[in-house]
Amino acid sequence: MTIGEKIRDIRIKRGLTQSDLGGDLVTPSMISQIEADRAKPSYPLLMELANRLGMPVEYFMNEMDDQFLFNAKLTIAMYQSAVGDAEDALEQLESVQAAPEQGLTHQEYILTLAQTYRKLGRYHEATSRLEHLREVAYRTQDQRLLFYVCKESGYVEAGLSNVDGAVHEWSRAIEMGQVLLQSDLMTNMDLIVLMTEVMLQLHETTAAHPDRFPHAPNYLQEARALTAGTPDLRAVCDKLVEEALACIATDPARSKVLADKANTMFTFSRLVEHIVVVQTRLVDSGDNDVADPWQQAALAMTSIYPDMFLKTECEQLEKLLRSGKIDAAEARAKQARNVLLALSAHHSEHDLLDITLRLDVIDAQLTVIHGNREAGIAQLKRLVDDYPAAASAEHLTRACALLVLWYGEIGETASVLHYCRRMEQLMVTDPADTPLFI
Repeated sequence: MTIGEKIRDIRIKRGLTQSDLGGDLVTPSMISQIEADRAKPSYPLLMELANRLGMPVEYFMNEMDDQFLFNAKLTIAMYQSAVGDAEDALEQLESVQAAPEQGLTHQEYILTLAQTYRKLGRYHEATSRLEHLREVAYRTQDQRLLFYVCKESGYVEAGLSNVDGAVHEWSRAIEMGQVLLQSDLMTNMDLIVLMTEVMLQLHETTAAHPDRFPHAPNYLQEARALTAGTPDLRAVCDKLVEEALACIATDPARSKVLADKANTMFTFSRLVEHIVVVQTRLVDSGDNDVADPWQQAALAMTSIYPDMFLKTECEQLEKLLRSGKIDAAEARAKQARNVLLALSAHHSEHDLLDITLRLDVIDAQLTVIHGNREAGIAQLKRLVDDYPAAASAEHLTRACALLVLWYGEIGETASVLHYCRRMEQLMVTDPADTPLFI
């Protein structure tokens, strides 16, 4: 018997209602979820329920030991998958013994597995898991689960170069998110983070295909409105504590989780502030080997997902180049390289590969702008010849387009034709529309 089945069996034998058992501890709804194995009680909550049922807590512990081990592995895999260590995450997930076949933990396991498969490029396996969860979500009218499924499915469709499919799934996720914001099914802070992530993806995708999405909403404005109440870490901590206080009487277990999150984030923010103070005082004392303290603070906040930050930096660099603001572009390119160097201590070369290649193309453009076309061509030729198979074809296509332009300017027709053919091959093998910033 599962924990939930044992609790239900003993409660009925004792003649207690779900309300009697929950009392002032948790709601009858929470007892119902525990008995249906849709939620697992924490150890302190299980001890209290065992006391009320007149049973030793050890009666439940064999399964609890297994459940704690499973939850630990799943939580570690969630983190590994989220930060991009997909192979380690899959190893952790595959080492799980007797994963639950239903309930909330089952959903989290399948969702993490789907996300991990997607990050490994195993889209078919990711899709089959997500479609299973979509069925469950529609059958149970679970809007929370449907939100997660649509969000993750958007990434799968994007990975398969199905732009319309990605925008459709992400748009559905935003619709579900708006509904969830009015409920208590998810922590508001978690939902705001996830919805903002989806809005940024929608903005990037629709902006890259204006002809296909001429009436797309202003997702950046929507994201700004959504995050307006959380401009800094202190505000985030305050929001979490506010939510913890709101549910402390009805769901103390959830309240504790929220308060723990607030305390963890608060501790981290204090550490970052201390680092800034130390760095600032070292600079003031004449230590020239210390990096700019505010840049260190920015790195501390962006090192988990550096790709979004550096991608935005590259977009700004390319705009500066197109508008002829060369000095500003050079200064920004140098800063981006410094950030990339700092992040390389905590991220693999593979994680930062696309950004590195994009900056390499920009560096070649700056070289040519300064009058050394030959050196710029040599840079891009090396990049094209040694282009990694694991990298996005976008930067390779852009490099070939620039080589066509520069060889054309010096009248080397054979080289122009060679790189034109290379671009044609890339466009046949990569159906995604690739914007060329020349």
